[in-house]
Amino acid sequence: MGSGPVALGLVGCGAIGQVHAAGLQALAEEGLCRPVVAADPDARARSALSRNCQFERWASEPLEVVLDPQVEAVMIASPTWTHPQLVSACLQARKPVFCEKPLATSFADVVELVREAEASGVVAQVGFHNRFHPLLNHLRSLVGSGAHGRPMAYSVRDDQFWPTGSVVPGHSSWRSSRHQAGGGALLEHSIHSADLLGWIFGPVRRVFGFSRNVFGFDVEDAACVSIEHDSGVIGSLTTVFNSVQGREERRFEVFFEKAAVEVTTDFLVGAREDSFSVQEPGSPPASLDVAELRQRFFDSIDLRGRNFAFYTYTSDRSFLEAVAAGSQASPNFGDGLAAHALVEASYRSMRSGQPVVLEELGQR
Repeated sequence: MGSGPVALGLVGCGAIGQVHAAGLQALAEEGLCRPVVAADPDARARSALSRNCQFERWASEPLEVVLDPQVEAVMIASPTWTHPQLVSACLQARKPVFCEKPLATSFADVVELVREAEASGVVAQVGFHNRFHPLLNHLRSLVGSGAHGRPMAYSVRDDQFWPTGSVVPGHSSWRSSRHQAGGGALLEHSIHSADLLGWIFGPVRRVFGFSRNVFGFDVEDAACVSIEHDSGVIGSLTTVFNSVQGREERRFEVFFEKAAVEVTTDFLVGAREDSFSVQEPGSPPASLDVAELRQRFFDSIDLRGRNFAFYTYTSDRSFLEAVAAGSQASPNFGDGLAAHALVEASYRSMRSGQPVVLEELGQR
């Protein structure tokens, strides 16, 4: 790429596209990107996104973004079932691509996309923005440092309001369709946690999962997965789509040899949910200063701007910097495959009623 701002195209102007757009406007003001064209079949979605970021042009056909000669890199924030075609088109056009999670509705399609991306050598990043959350980075540093001894076990609870029209009036409903989403709370929401667990505790060896369909959709709205890592760490992931509108929270409880740690997050910067406590032997729980942890993390990644509300900004910034430098993106499609493998093994376990070893998927 040239020395100037990255000429960027965006596919998908719905809710997550609008979140990315808010950060892209800040990144454009900082001179890191030039928003060229955004596409969505829905004119109302395009209008809503325009309030967050002013692109030079607008389109109804997603492939117009990929084929536009002025576009140097593409961000994909459209529904999951559209990802394979769009990602493949970007790779064939040799244009760096950022794809929101999940990568695809089926594990077979994910495997093929990862193969294509790695063979192409094109910069390809997955939208696992939680890797850029200051509190989760501090938790990972505690695990890696051994400051509290070895991690023994953990519990993660992921819950959110059901992002579908019959629960939230006016919301899109594709996430409650297996054909369009591929899965429910575990795939569509908690693949973020699937990524974090491998990133924090290392590769997963074996899982055993259960699920429910309380709301009557053909995808799960509640799931619980027991997880064993290669390192010996064991844990559980519980994910829930409920009808408590406005709720979105992730809680980590991690038990070390010499401490118990609790971390609560949301993806808003400075969210009211944010907390980090550490309890050591003979002492009451100590609450860490989350604002200080946030500032320390921003300084560590040389964050220049502060004009953003969502941590998607930091992942988008990382992508643009990788594109400008021609370097490997992180998290890349290989990281996406690892998270998808955990989810796929969990679904296979739910169907069989038996534990599933991830090596059985043939991707390790």
